[in-house]
Amino acid sequence: MEELLERALKTLKKGQNCAIATIISSTDKGTPRKSGAKMIVWEDGSIEGTIGGGREEKSAQEECLKAIKNSKASLVTYNYSGKSHQSACGGKVQVFIEPLLSKKHLIICGAGHIALPLSILAKILNFKVTIIDNRKGWANHKRFPHVDQILVNQPASQLADIPISQNTFIMIVTHGHEFDLECLKTVAQSAARYIGVIASLVKRINFLKELKRTNVPEKFLRRIHMPAGIDIGAQTPEEISISIMAEIVSLTNKDFLGSDKFKVKEEKERRK
Repeated sequence: MEELLERALKTLKKGQNCAIATIISSTDKGTPRKSGAKMIVWEDGSIEGTIGGGREEKSAQEECLKAIKNSKASLVTYNYSGKSHQSACGGKVQVFIEPLLSKKHLIICGAGHIALPLSILAKILNFKVTIIDNRKGWANHKRFPHVDQILVNQPASQLADIPISQNTFIMIVTHGHEFDLECLKTVAQSAARYIGVIASLVKRINFLKELKRTNVPEKFLRRIHMPAGIDIGAQTPEEISISIMAEIVSLTNKDFLGSDKFKVKEEKERRK
């Protein structure tokens, strides 16, 4: 069991995700495995360990993959009563499905005025932060002593070499529209959880037109946040950074939106 957990930890450090299925309760007789039995499911569906095999383990494997995708833990119960689609060992077990997700990774394409406060906010929120820029005078550890990685290269070219998963968040804010567009083309159809671009209305229209011209499907176009951030009337680089990180946090916490305390506040505002 200890070896399984060590392998899971190593996987997380490499930026990959997994989920653990643990039997937390079982009847005294009949069930193939008892409380404490664990199984790790990797993102590709492969498993290590076992919680008993058969249809129930297959179902738990599928639940683990859902947990990785949705970032949600769950509790499932399996009966071994021999009824339709159930094993006939006897008894039942409860299995806790827990996703283990690697640290969220924010890639900032550009090392300019917005990148600095944005990277600071991201580190406060426990993101791994990577800065990409082709200007050594801007992309350096003296300017960004707090980030995890600085890559001095053409942003689009470098982006193509970085593994991108659902834990990857990409903010495109380079020093030129042509660099922004190339970066966007590179990641538009990636698995990134968030893709944001600093943009005016005209820039948004032109970029989307160009992506459509290169046959990027509509489902991918809808995922792009352009302009990035939520409308808080932001003016300064610091304020813009806050609006961008607020949008990212609202995306990662979307299942917790709509709290009653805010509904009450919204209702009071409507009555004014």
